[in-house]
Amino acid sequence: MKKIKFIYKCLFCLTVSCFTSCQLTEDIDDYESLFTLNAFDAIADEASAELALVGAYSGFKQRSTASGLPELFMIPSVLSGVGVSARPSVEFDAYQNNDPTSQNTTSNLGAYTRMYDLINRCNWLIQGLNNLDSSKFDNPARYAEVLAETKALRATANFYLLRLWGQFYDVNSIYGINIRTAPALSSEAFPRNSVAETYDAITADLDEAIANAPDFTSKLGISKTYAKALKAKVLLYKGEFSQAATLAKDVIDNSGANFALASTYAEIFDNSSEATFSSSEYLFITGGGPGVFIGIENFWGTFFVAPSSTFPSTVAAGITDVGGQMISYDNNRVSSMFGFDNFKFGRPYPKIYHLRMAEVYLIFAEANARANNSVTLEALDALNAVRLRAGATTTGGDGFETYPATISLTQFLDAVRIEKMVEVGGESGEEWFDLVRFHFVDGFDVTTIKASATDPDKFILPIDLQTIEAGGNIIEQNPGY
Repeated sequence: MKKIKFIYKCLFCLTVSCFTSCQLTEDIDDYESLFTLNAFDAIADEASAELALVGAYSGFKQRSTASGLPELFMIPSVLSGVGVSARPSVEFDAYQNNDPTSQNTTSNLGAYTRMYDLINRCNWLIQGLNNLDSSKFDNPARYAEVLAETKALRATANFYLLRLWGQFYDVNSIYGINIRTAPALSSEAFPRNSVAETYDAITADLDEAIANAPDFTSKLGISKTYAKALKAKVLLYKGEFSQAATLAKDVIDNSGANFALASTYAEIFDNSSEATFSSSEYLFITGGGPGVFIGIENFWGTFFVAPSSTFPSTVAAGITDVGGQMISYDNNRVSSMFGFDNFKFGRPYPKIYHLRMAEVYLIFAEANARANNSVTLEALDALNAVRLRAGATTTGGDGFETYPATISLTQFLDAVRIEKMVEVGGESGEEWFDLVRFHFVDGFDVTTIKASATDPDKFILPIDLQTIEAGGNIIEQNPGY
C-alpha cells in the first residue's frame, strides 16, 4: 500500500510541475530528482492505473484556497446575476459588472490552469495505458473502462475550458482552446485550436466513453450514461439539435433505475449523509465528506459569492401569457436555494453537480423543439416533467401550472431557458451559458436579464496575461481584451 501511495505522489508532483510552473526552463527529460519514480514507468498494472485514475478524478477537488476550482463554477453565475460578489474583490466585482479583467487575476488564472492540470493528469494516465497491454490487468476488461473514464474526464475539462474561455457559440471561430493530448514535458506553449477542432476532440473522447465506460459504478464515477448525456449537451451547444435530442431522449428512456428524475426537488440537495451520493438524479458528481472538502462549499454562500437578492424578481418576471393563461414559476426552488447559505453545497456531504437528469430533460426539450422548429408533444412533456416534479399543477388556471399545447415556439424556448435557470441555477453557471447561446442563436437581449452585459466580446473570459506572456505570446488573447 505504501508503494502505491508513493507512486501516486510521484505522479501528482510530476503532473503539477509539468504544467503549472511558469518558471520551467528545461525539459523534464533533462531533470532528474532523487527519490522519484519515472512517470513513464509509474503505471505498470491495474492497481497503479486505478490509483492514477483516482488522482485524475481528484482534479475536481480543491487543493488550496487559490486553486481556482470553486471559481470555475461560480464565475459564470456571477456573470448571469444569480450570484454576487460577497466581499470586496476587484476581480469578482469586474465579473459582476460583466467586464472581466485580464491582468493579475487569481480566480481566472487559477480556474484555467486547474483544468489543464486535470487534463495533464489524464494525459499521463492515457499514455501509461497505451504503453500497457490489458493482460497486465487482473481484470482485463477493466483496462478499456479505465481508458474510457479518463477520456471522459478529459472531455469534461475541455468542455469547461471551452465554454468559459472560447467562443463556444460559433463553431466557425478560430478562438477555441489549446487541446492537449499528450503529457506536458516542458514549458513549451502551443497555439489555440479552433472551436470546431475543440468540439471534435471533446466528442471523440466522449464516443470512446459511450462505447467502453462502465455501465455504472457510482455517481462519483464516469458511466456510459454520463458520457452520452454530456455529448447531448455538447451537441446542443454546437447547434446539432437533432442529434442532441436523440441522445438526450435515449438517456431519458433507456438508462434504467440508476438514472431517473428524483421524486422531489428537495431530496436532491440532502447533504446529511453519504447516502445522498446515490440519488438517481445524478449522472456524475464530485463529492466530499467530513473533513474532505471539495471547495465550493467554502465559497458559495457568504465567503466569496452570495445569492443575488434580485434573482427571485428576475424569475418572477418570467411569467408567460399563453392563450390568456398566466403561467408562472414556483418560488419554492428559488427560495430554498437562496433562503440560506450553501443549500446546494451544504455540509457535511457537499457535491459538485456536473450533470443531473433534470437538465437532460431540458436539453431534450430545447433540442427537440429547435430540430423540429415547433413545440412537439415530446418536447412539451419533457419540460412539464421537470415542472411537475417541482409541484406544478395541471388545472388550466393561472399560476404554477404545466404549459399547455397552445404555447408558441418562441415562448417555449424562453420557458425552457427560465426553467433551467430556476432548476439548476448556481450549480455550474449553466444559466449564463444559456443566455450566451440564446443571444447568438436567437438574438436574445442579455441585458434584459443582466443590465451590465452589453459587450458580447466579454461574454467569455480573457486568458490571463500571465499565461500569455509565460508562453511567449503564442496563445492569442480573446477579442475585446
